[in-house]
Order: sequence, then C-alpha cells, then structure tokens
Amino acid sequence: MTLIDRTAYPKFKQFPNPKELAELYTPQSEEIKFAKSKTKSHEGFLSFMVMLKSFQRLGYFPHPELVPIAVTRHLRSCLKLQDWVKAIPSERQRYTYLQAIRDYLKVKQYDKAGQRLIAALVAEAAQVKDHPADLINVAIEELVKERYELPAFSTLDRLIRHIRSMVNNRLFALCSEGLSINEQIYLDQLLAVTNNELDENATLNLLKSPPKSAKLSGIKLLQSKFDILMTFGDAKRLLQSIAITKVRHFAAQARALDISEFQDINLPKRRTLLLCLLYEAQVNTRDYLVDMFIKRILKIQNNAKQRLQE
Repeated sequence: MTLIDRTAYPKFKQFPNPKELAELYTPQSEEIKFAKSKTKSHEGFLSFMVMLKSFQRLGYFPHPELVPIAVTRHLRSCLKLQDWVKAIPSERQRYTYLQAIRDYLKVKQYDKAGQRLIAALVAEAAQVKDHPADLINVAIEELVKERYELPAFSTLDRLIRHIRSMVNNRLFALCSEGLSINEQIYLDQLLAVTNNELDENATLNLLKSPPKSAKLSGIKLLQSKFDILMTFGDAKRLLQSIAITKVRHFAAQARALDISEFQDINLPKRRTLLLCLLYEAQVNTRDYLVDMFIKRILKIQNNAKQRLQE
C-alpha cells in the first residue's frame, strides 16, 4: 500500500497550533445559523459543526473519533458550549448530517461516475507517470476540481494500483510483441548464469556493472562492454511506445532484481524490463566512455604542459 504521507491526500494534524485552529476551524456566522437549523440539541449542534469544519479541511468525512481533541475543544469554545457536550453523533444523525453538509457545500458523493472520471484520467497519466503516489495525486486533484467527496485512501490506492497495472501490462505486451526472434533470444540469455566478469555474451551482471577507472585498461574494458551491448542494436528504437520517464522507472525496477526474481515475472514484463535496463546500460556506457576519454586526454595534456615547463 502506498504511504499516505507521500501523497496529497489531506489528513489532520494531531496537534494543530492556535493559529491553525483559528484560521481553519473557526465557524462563520452563516455556518452557525445553518447548523442550528439542522440540529435539535447541543450534542447534535457540536457534532454537526465538527463534521462541517472537518470536511472543509479534508474533503471527506473522518470518523468522529479520529478528529483531534484540540479541534473539538476549539469548536466547543467558539459555540459557547459546556465541556460535557460531546461530538459523537449516532449513526442515524451522522447520515442525516452528511446529506445536509453535502447539499450545503454543493459537493457530490464519490460514486461510480466519480470512479470512471478518475479512472480515465489516471489511465492517461499512467502512460507517463509510474509512481502510485503521483497517480493518486492526479486523482485527488481531479476529484476536488469536480467537487467530489474524496473516498477512503485505501479505496483510492486500490483503484490506482489496478489502473496502473493494466496500463503497464498493455505496454509490456506491446513492447514484447515488437521484438524479433533474435532480440527475444538476446534478452532471454541475459539471465544466463556465468562466472566470467566480461563474457562474449551480454549478461545481467554486465548490464549492472559499474565502470572501472579512467586508466587505459579501464577504457578498453568499457569499450568491450559497449561493443557487446551494441550487438543487440540500439534498444531505443524498440521503446518508442513507452515514455522516457517510464523507461527509467522500469530500468530501475530491473536493476533491483536478481536472476531468480526475474524468473518469477511473466515473459512480456520480463523482456520489457530487461530491454529498458539494456537501453539504460547502452546510454550510460557511452556516456562513461566519453567522460573517461576526456579525463585521459586532460591528464595527457596536463602531463605535456608539465614536461614543456620542465
């Protein structure tokens, strides 16, 4: 499950300071008048106002017991109610207050229409974004914009993960179908076990291996690695249907897996992850070669200057 702290999903501060209480939870005269018209007791009045201000702050109705004591105490003081007045409504009262507050704030209850709305938007965003927290934020922004009550975070998280999985599976299938037989064989043999640091065939360990020093021997090893990787051809041409941000994420995911873990992944996803990792290795190895060449030339130049000075 995605960590709620990594998303924009609103939640209470357990210990709000006096300034926050005054700015966020002080009821307006119109709100007090409205609450009084919908309640018949001090407990109902306080409960209604707690629900109203909580919704205005969060965009959803939290369970009454989850409202911070400081918020209830502040509202009780603003409404000039005694300390013994509680803010825990009955189930029937809570349902009635929910409907009244939704009508008053002109917000819609999260339903199938709201689900379809964010499902379409998140599916589009998932073509570029991959982290569930980013996709949850997209959904939250759209629900708030369209005046929808936010669902429970777990509900949102499950929906986002399901949509993300469907989008990614389509990308995996599309990428895998574009591979030739030779390309499939090349990617599959990346998972072959070998004890050689630099074999004549590319391996998973070779893709993950860091560059050596900028010495001539290190450059030669890196050049050999690059030549082996490029026997596949430029991997970028096979990733045109996947956004570069997704390619980076898939490559990072592949880098974190070992051979045994790859074996547990279905074939289209496995080959796509390996292809993204191969593309990243090709790009990085080329960059490293350029950097190491420049460092070596600079060293030669500096040595020449020193010799000339001497």
